[in-house]
Amino acid sequence: MNRRLTLFLATHVLTLAAGFGGGVYLLPVLTAPKGPSAASVADAMANSPHAARFRRDLKGSDAVHWADGKVSVSHDRIAFDGRMGPGPDYKVYLSREFVDTRGDFLRIKQDATLIGDVKTFNRFLLEVPDHVDIEDYTTVVVWCEAFSQFISAAQYRAGPGS
Repeated sequence: MNRRLTLFLATHVLTLAAGFGGGVYLLPVLTAPKGPSAASVADAMANSPHAARFRRDLKGSDAVHWADGKVSVSHDRIAFDGRMGPGPDYKVYLSREFVDTRGDFLRIKQDATLIGDVKTFNRFLLEVPDHVDIEDYTTVVVWCEAFSQFISAAQYRAGPGS
């Protein structure tokens, strides 16, 4: 009887954990709003002075936390065309130095500038606030605020001393 109860509890706890984990991963995908059109992102990218690329192979990215695609930065918009591993509470920051791990971003986060939320995983288009001068920064960072997880970064211009 004891062995049977242990097996019953173990299978149900594992099922519950798998369901919760799957829900955390799939909920952002299922509730994601329709992203910007490919044409509007292409237009923003064509008129942008800076371009870079998010890459999957960064030191701090992994099989679940990644972005891959082109990103452009202009004085009024940041545009992304590519794909990201889905997740909750993604934020885009500008930083003054390139970072490629969670630890590196946490070290400079207080000096980074939050641009906005990302709720789509194929394309995004964010308005740069009027008070932000993109020339004061070098790098776009995607960060998962809910889990304090590095997603990706792309350096769009060389910094001082580079």
